[in-house]
Amino acid sequence: MLRYGIIALLVLLAVACQEKFSLDELAAARTTFVVGDTTYLEIVPPFEGFNEPRGILIGNDKLLYVADTRNNRIVQLDIAGQMLGSRSIVRPYALSQDMRLDLLVSGICVERNGDSVAAIFRLKLVAASHSIGDAVLDTLWKETARPQRRFVGIAAMPDNQFLVARQGPDLSSFVDPDTRVLRFGSDGKFITPVGDLVTRAGSGITDINQPTGLARLPNSRDFILLQSSAGVAYGAIYMVYQSTSEFEGWIPKYDPARQDQRFVDFVRPNRFIRPGGVVVDGRRGDIFIADAAQDSVFKFDNQGRFRSESFGRSRSGGRMVQPSGVAFFDRTLYVLDARTNRVLRFRLSTDF
Repeated sequence: MLRYGIIALLVLLAVACQEKFSLDELAAARTTFVVGDTTYLEIVPPFEGFNEPRGILIGNDKLLYVADTRNNRIVQLDIAGQMLGSRSIVRPYALSQDMRLDLLVSGICVERNGDSVAAIFRLKLVAASHSIGDAVLDTLWKETARPQRRFVGIAAMPDNQFLVARQGPDLSSFVDPDTRVLRFGSDGKFITPVGDLVTRAGSGITDINQPTGLARLPNSRDFILLQSSAGVAYGAIYMVYQSTSEFEGWIPKYDPARQDQRFVDFVRPNRFIRPGGVVVDGRRGDIFIADAAQDSVFKFDNQGRFRSESFGRSRSGGRMVQPSGVAFFDRTLYVLDARTNRVLRFRLSTDF
């Protein structure tokens, strides 16, 4: 018989309406969970055999891909966990798949001078009849001049353009700071930085400092950017694409500066510590965010409201220690754990 503990809900401090606030004022208590009758239960066995994996993806081809980072490979599996193949890439981190079913991967290139530089790769799966080991690997972009930079998130758009979240220690340049979200064409050529996000420490909803992940919402150009809470107020930023005669770009869906959105759960200041993975259930619109520092998966509905089905280490029997990525398919939540080197699977108790 399953036993569910009752965990008290912390009283949240309200954020002032129109006044600017400092980061010191955002020291709110971290989230705990209210447990109801509906909860996520683990499906066993987990998928094993990885080494500090960082990225997971259910592709448009309905196959599972894992960035097996310390093993320097991309692993291709079917939904049941049967390994179909693998491809060597140095320190793969983030994954996406475009509408042509090409796999986009962020990783590392080792230059002749010994520098390890961030790179973006394309694996041409269709031309190889989906045999990942035989697929042609193209290098689309390298950060040769700035070896400290890393690509921590990638998201293909419906027109096969793609966005890449870049992180690095040097934010001093106004023109080209290390931390940016970059936009690339369908041919893999760089177009422009996404200027709707501002590189700086701060308490604004579009301030970005240390990105950790990026994902597109199904059937749209909207995306969610994740970042470490160090120096900023918001660890998850939900950006909505707009194209009119006067404006083309992205704006935040939830903006605490707006009176009607001040208390939307999704943008509660300091909710996250180090979120690393995000995925959206295309049918229900639920959002799942894995936070490695809190050993937890947070769930929000399509209105940005916190859902009590969110769960952490204690609710998974201690099996989920450092969730670094999430994927969702056919009512099943796949959680990548960088500490236990597994892919864990969960399903709502009502869906069994």
